[in-house]
Amino acid sequence: MPALAFYLDAPMQSWGASSKYQYRETESFPTKSAIIGLVAAALGVDKHDSGEAEKIAPLTALRLTAVKLEKIHNTSRLMDFHTVGGGYDKSASIRDKMSIPKKASGAPFGTVITRRSYLTDSSFAAILEGDNDILLDIQKALKNPVWGVWFGRKTCLPATPLTPIIADSSEKALEALIAKLPGYEPKPLEQYEYQKECESSNTGDGTFYQSDQPIAYGQHHGPVPTAYRARPIYHHRPSQ
Repeated sequence: MPALAFYLDAPMQSWGASSKYQYRETESFPTKSAIIGLVAAALGVDKHDSGEAEKIAPLTALRLTAVKLEKIHNTSRLMDFHTVGGGYDKSASIRDKMSIPKKASGAPFGTVITRRSYLTDSSFAAILEGDNDILLDIQKALKNPVWGVWFGRKTCLPATPLTPIIADSSEKALEALIAKLPGYEPKPLEQYEYQKECESSNTGDGTFYQSDQPIAYGQHHGPVPTAYRARPIYHHRPSQ
C-alpha cells in the first residue's frame, strides 16, 4: 500500500490523548488526532467550517504508524507550570474578559493553574498509508503549508524540515526518509520501536485502544456526538 513518511523533530513535542483539566500529559508517541490535525492545517482545512468533518474524513481513513528514532540524548519529559486567566480587572476590555475562566454560575473563577508535559529530545517518523492521490496532496501541502504546523501544541515548532517522502510501502517510505536524514543509519522497521494502527479484529498481545481517531476538530460537529473515537494500536518493541 502507498505510504507517506515525514520527520518529526523538535526541542519539545506534546501528544495529548486523554488529559483534561489541570494536568495535561503527553503520550510517548505521536497521536493520530495531532498528526491529522497537522496535515489538515497544512492543507488549509478550516476547523470552523460546517463541512469540516467531511473534509477530514479522507485523512482520518489513512492508517498511521509512528516510529521512534534514536537521538544523541535520551528522551525526557518537561513539566510546564502554566497559569490561565490571571491579572484581569474590572476595567479590562470585553475581549480580555472573554478569556477569564468562569464558574458554572457565570461568576469569574480567577486564575487557573495547569501543568503541561512535553517530550524533549525526541524524534519520530510519522507514516500514513492509504490512497496515493491523497498522499500526493499531503506531500505537497507539507512542503508548502497553508497554515503553520506544530507537534501537538503551538509552542512545539519543527526544528528540522518534515521531508515528506512517498513510496510503495511503509518500510520503503521509512527507508527513503532515513536516507535523507543526517546521523541516522537505515535499518528494517522491525528493529525500531513503533506504534501501528491495526484492525480491531486483529488485536492481541501488545495492542491497546486509544481515543485519538479524529472525527471533527471544530465546535460545530452537527450530528457527530463526539470529536474522537477509539482506535486499536499495536505497540512493537524490538527484541534485544
